Amino acid sequence: MRKAAWLFLFLLLSGLASAQRAVSLRLSLPNPGPGLGLGLEAPLERNLAFRAFGDLFPGGPSVLLAGEVLFKPDLGQLDRDLRGIRPYFGGGLGAYFGGAGEVGLHLSFGAEFLLDPRTGFFVDGEYFHAFGGGRFGRAVIGANLR
Repeated sequence: MRKAAWLFLFLLLSGLASAQRAVSLRLSLPNPGPGLGLGLEAPLERNLAFRAFGDLFPGGPSVLLAGEVLFKPDLGQLDRDLRGIRPYFGGGLGAYFGGAGEVGLHLSFGAEFLLDPRTGFFVDGEYFHAFGGGRFGRAVIGANLR
């Protein structure tokens, strides 16, 4: 467990060092309760992005930290009328700290809608599955500011 936590921290910090591209403001519902969060996102390749975030759930209190790689193409590559719509899916590692800490897989599926080149909002479905057996899914809405 300790090695996995150090590996997760290393991956998170290395991603944060390159994440100079977008800041995310996040609101999540329902499990493990309403939450607020911040995230950083950096492009890796043309259709790949790295996202790291932390969500605070004050009802617990508990925290979810995760880092993931997303396949995030711009549909404007296929049709100019769809420019600015970016569906995505991907996953990575997550750590949930509420009572006993749990490390596990974090999966995301959603879409980002760009209002202009620097601002967009997103709707996201996320699933956390801990290696120890705990799991929960949730919906997230938020804004990306580049």
